[in-house]
Amino acid sequence: MTLEMDGNGPAPIGRRLAEWRTRRGITAAELAVQSSLPEQMISDLESGRDWVDQHHILASLAAGLQLEPAELTGQPYGPSGTDHATVHATAWHLRRQLAIVASRGAVAIEPTESELAGQTEAVRQAEAAGDDHALALALPALLDLTTSSAARGAEAVRAARTTAYVAGSGLLRRLGYRDLAWSLLQQAEVADPGEDHVLVEEVRLLVSMGLAEQAIIRAERFRGARPSVELTCATGLAHAVARQEEKAARLLEEAASRAADVPGTTEVAVTRAAFALESRSLEELLALEVSDSPVAPAGKRAALLLFSAAAWARRGDTGRAAERLAAAEGAAPLYLRLEPLARELLHVLTARSSTAASGALLARVAEQLGAQ
Repeated sequence: MTLEMDGNGPAPIGRRLAEWRTRRGITAAELAVQSSLPEQMISDLESGRDWVDQHHILASLAAGLQLEPAELTGQPYGPSGTDHATVHATAWHLRRQLAIVASRGAVAIEPTESELAGQTEAVRQAEAAGDDHALALALPALLDLTTSSAARGAEAVRAARTTAYVAGSGLLRRLGYRDLAWSLLQQAEVADPGEDHVLVEEVRLLVSMGLAEQAIIRAERFRGARPSVELTCATGLAHAVARQEEKAARLLEEAASRAADVPGTTEVAVTRAAFALESRSLEELLALEVSDSPVAPAGKRAALLLFSAAAWARRGDTGRAAERLAAAEGAAPLYLRLEPLARELLHVLTARSSTAASGALLARVAEQLGAQ
């Protein structure tokens, strides 16, 4: 695994890009052909004049080098802090559960109805709040109850197990264990054809693996006549990453017209921001004001702040970018520890910062990410 940190903080994607291109024995011009990207962009990334903040660029570079995107982002990242360590430990618990499912070697237990309902609700609440630490604490118990249940075929147990597998897959995806996430997700069972939460995670996972076109095909093939706001947003972002921006915009408009609650409107807002960064519609991001209202989950606020920071960095205002990045860390520290864009931005802003105030903000963020 490529080392994630060096003496100057998180190693940028451009540095890993140069390392992998050298290992492959190809020139920048050859990689440009293989990735369908300009040779100048590749040179700028490797020299540090540019950085990666678009999924389609990362996916194209990885495909050109015959890599998984995680090889360029350095995921999974080493634990930094107790919360991060807890999430990492849960990843190993999920791996063990897959082994149990394969061997059927677990001792059968009989969960009570209240135990099953209570633990399922704990996982759902942690997911809704975007709290990966709380999710990591709640998941193992639900996995134990459903994977080892003597009533494995019971409807309530199947539904709870699917909730656990989908939530666990999402956690593994964010950590960077994408192959393991896919393996876990394939164990999920959909009892109601109208439910699409498994498909939502499949689309997100495929996009994170650099397979946006496959995500679109899968979503179009399996989604129902009236997909959820969440699935519409996920599919819209997949179209954006695949450079099908008109289709992406139409899907986001559709999602916005049907979003009727806080989770829905928040999902639309975050996806719009991601789309704006992907399509370089920076004005929308520069005007973004992220409320400190506790209504939106902390992880979603952190995502919006991070996208805003990326836009200000593109405009050359490192001061505002550093402020937004620090605010994102304050809103959801664990979110930033798991997010490649945050580490890429940290490196860029640290290299370009010219004021003591910005430097102090960035040093605090770097400390939280384990870069100091």
